[in-house]
Amino acid sequence: MFRGPAADFAGRHTGGSWLPVMLAVCLLLPGCRAEDGLLLYLGRGRAAEYIQHASQITYPDLELPISEDVHFHVEPRTIRRLEQEEIWDLSLSECLFITLNNSEVIRNSASFLSPQNPILANPGFVPTIYDPAIQASGVLFGQRGVEAALSDFDTQFTTQLMFGNNETVQNNTLSVGLPAGETLKDETMSFSTSLQKRMATGGQLFLGHNWNYTARNIGSPPQLFPSVYEGNLLMQFRQPLLAGGGVEYTRVAGPISTNIQGVTGVQQGVIISRINNDMALAEFERDVHLLIHDVEVAYWQLHLAYRTYAIQVRAREQALEAWQLADYQTQAGTGFGAAQEAELRDTYLSLKNQADLARDAIYTAEAQLRLLMSLPVNDGRVIRPVDDPMTADFAPNWTQSLSDALALRPELRRQKWNIRSLDLQLRAAQNLNRPRLDFVSGYQINGYGDDLFDIGNGTATGRFDSYYEDLFSADQTGWNLGVEFSVPIGRRFAKAQVQSLEFALTKAQAVLEEQEVEISHEVAFVFREIDRAYVSMRNEYSRLAAARDRVQVAEAQFGNDPTRYPIGEVIRAQQALAQAELSFLTNLIEYNTAIADLYFRTGRTLVANNIQLMEGPWVSDALDDAHRQYKKRRYAHPTEEMHFEPAPVSAF
Repeated sequence: MFRGPAADFAGRHTGGSWLPVMLAVCLLLPGCRAEDGLLLYLGRGRAAEYIQHASQITYPDLELPISEDVHFHVEPRTIRRLEQEEIWDLSLSECLFITLNNSEVIRNSASFLSPQNPILANPGFVPTIYDPAIQASGVLFGQRGVEAALSDFDTQFTTQLMFGNNETVQNNTLSVGLPAGETLKDETMSFSTSLQKRMATGGQLFLGHNWNYTARNIGSPPQLFPSVYEGNLLMQFRQPLLAGGGVEYTRVAGPISTNIQGVTGVQQGVIISRINNDMALAEFERDVHLLIHDVEVAYWQLHLAYRTYAIQVRAREQALEAWQLADYQTQAGTGFGAAQEAELRDTYLSLKNQADLARDAIYTAEAQLRLLMSLPVNDGRVIRPVDDPMTADFAPNWTQSLSDALALRPELRRQKWNIRSLDLQLRAAQNLNRPRLDFVSGYQINGYGDDLFDIGNGTATGRFDSYYEDLFSADQTGWNLGVEFSVPIGRRFAKAQVQSLEFALTKAQAVLEEQEVEISHEVAFVFREIDRAYVSMRNEYSRLAAARDRVQVAEAQFGNDPTRYPIGEVIRAQQALAQAELSFLTNLIEYNTAIADLYFRTGRTLVANNIQLMEGPWVSDALDDAHRQYKKRRYAHPTEEMHFEPAPVSAF
């Protein structure tokens, strides 16, 4: 008895079997099932509880160890912590060595405590040692590495084997010869395999083989055989002749058949991918330059902090001795009385505070250096620089420095690679501005047989007893040959792409010019800064000598006639000496920092610190070509190696 939907529903409802079904369906629905063992919320009465659980913040279930550089058992150093700690004497070269070993993530001093610190705010764009490898292995459009670009030319192998069976009742006897009402039975089997290869010229080669097996229950007449194998062995070739054709276009833009209009553009080829790798290496080099420069500056700032602290402690101790002497004289009723004692006590307390602040400055500078070196906040040792700053006159050559800056700065090298990439893309886009004309061809050998191989169980004898025997005899062949032409009327997309790349190339060239101007001003500023710091350092040294003489005179006068020359004059002379020493040291560190800045602005920071960045081994031809190109870029002024005529435009 047929039961309709209403009857079926009524029967199931009255039978009480719908509740398990509803629960099962609810468990399958994502909106009715909660993770982590939460309750199922059925009914309006549980809406508030559902909203409470649904609006809670969830955290990823990751069990990752905390970094070894995070030590929770050692708190940071503060002024009021006076325990004795181990001194770690560190040279600048050792400092740089440790930094390079620890810096998987490349920091810079300007990001610390900034709300936009990329390590916290945008970690996906933080420079790391893995960035060049990520670019080299990239697969995304516009960011592909060389291997991904070469994969366009990988041979594609495809094979398929399918079985089928179909039974249908015949409505008439005209189609296949069976009596009306009889069942037609079809047994099918198909096999296909192919190799597809994209060529460096932009062409595409296809080799394929297939056969189909068909068996029917209608007997020999009207069929030749009850079952039969049919198929072919074929080869097809397509080669673009105008748009998208040629080795140069394919190397720049990739095979034309893989380009998605408006998405991939003309930047999917091997050459562009290699340029992207070189640009990533230039960016990585710039980040390393900046890291080493920041470490040098932090090292000298820590050196200045130590020297400042030593001077402030000496001034504090001198003020303490003077105050104690004045206090003793006041109690004894001699000297200049309570007014002088109060003045010296105020001076001592002021210098004591300055000494405490100088000690805190050591902790701050040391923590900044530790951060750049990727060291823990506190490992029980205090870093102390052992290298002394340079005091000799450093006189760089302007022409050589500017030449080095224009030839070695990684920012300029990256921009030049960008211009080269845009120039190649523009030429590829101009190629696509032509119509599409493809040469197409194909050749195939057909086969036919009762059996796939001659195994003696078929009905055929002689010529058609084996499919492969007939196929390899090559008695039945076919071929086609011709051209295919297509062109979008107006070619607006191709023209727009050319125009866009022309603007992008013009912009890149203008930016390069401004970068060179910017760098020349940077080098000029550093030249002035080196000269200013050196002259100021010499002046402060002369002032330091005068301050020392003043202290000697004040101490001699106080020793000869303390009633006429109070000890306050000695303290003021000692304070002037401390200020002169601090000013001299400040200018000395500024002088050394300016020298380090000159190396940074001229792109020689790594060379000056005996640091080399190297790729993997190159072939000898590549090394020779790189040496020739280096000789051309070595000097900013014209040389015999440089050519100013435009490069010949090769036809795609």
